[in-house]
Amino acid sequence: MRIDYSEIFAPKPAAVAEIKGRLAAEPVLVPSYVGKPHYAGNFAKQWQQFRDTQLDSVNGTSISLDFLQQLLNAPVDTLADKVVLEIGAGAGRFTEHLVRHARLVVAIDLSEAIYHNAALGARNLVAAQADLFAMPQAKVVFDVVLCRGVLQHTPSPIEAIGRIHNLVGPGGMVVFDIYRPMRMGRFDAKYIWRPIVQKLFSYESFAAFLDRNAGRLLKLRWGLKPFLPWKAKRLLDYAIPVWDYKGVYPLDDRQLIEWCKLDTMDAMFAKFDSPMRYDKVVEAIAGLGAELVWSDRRMNFFVSRAKGAPARAPATMIMADGS
Repeated sequence: MRIDYSEIFAPKPAAVAEIKGRLAAEPVLVPSYVGKPHYAGNFAKQWQQFRDTQLDSVNGTSISLDFLQQLLNAPVDTLADKVVLEIGAGAGRFTEHLVRHARLVVAIDLSEAIYHNAALGARNLVAAQADLFAMPQAKVVFDVVLCRGVLQHTPSPIEAIGRIHNLVGPGGMVVFDIYRPMRMGRFDAKYIWRPIVQKLFSYESFAAFLDRNAGRLLKLRWGLKPFLPWKAKRLLDYAIPVWDYKGVYPLDDRQLIEWCKLDTMDAMFAKFDSPMRYDKVVEAIAGLGAELVWSDRRMNFFVSRAKGAPARAPATMIMADGS
């Protein structure tokens, strides 16, 4: 039997939507605890348009699964018997893997992207629109809190790090990342182009522009790249500022164009963009009294253990120490 959201969250939601989930014959009830306008509206548009782009189940790759396991520093099946809270679940690129292994997954997103989550309908999933900075009280204890690709897009990443640690049960695991500052800092191509793009285009008109031109721009990049010395290739980001994953991910040209459009829109219309240095994140974890279990300095990935003894005795996550 599917778990009802009222078994997970104590407050009454502001609204409840009936969504036809991909994995359910009957509609799924998705509550919203966001009762006012929010800053993530562009992400809702983005994931509605590109809801299938990063799903392994659709693109035929294991890109998202590999990324998830890299972030966990463990196979995803180590989440067996865990109650997992996924923050910033979006269209479900990770949710669709989490529900295959965790005992219960609670997936939230500030934006309406949660209504397009690919795992809606899974018996062990409760999805909700909710704000990390105003979370509804939960009736369950979370063994693991997972937050990927979110913190740098919040109004206060340092406060957000504290909040995700407060959501996990005593002794539970917090698995998260935050973008590193770019090598060129605020002179990086996206920071130079973002105000120009936003002055010239609305979100919708820029999306239409990319629909018409992303393929041509990418092919121009691909054509120029072999003639540039290695270090000069970054100049393409300034000259042709669209995201290029050729040679990075095992995608065909059509898929590369879709990923290009998705991440170019993300880069040009994010309202908040506040990366953090590795050492500052480590300081923040220590300041919370949490234990840094594992980290990846290059990727700014972190696994930490919250203060206190576990609230119950869940199966142990296998994590490698080190940094």
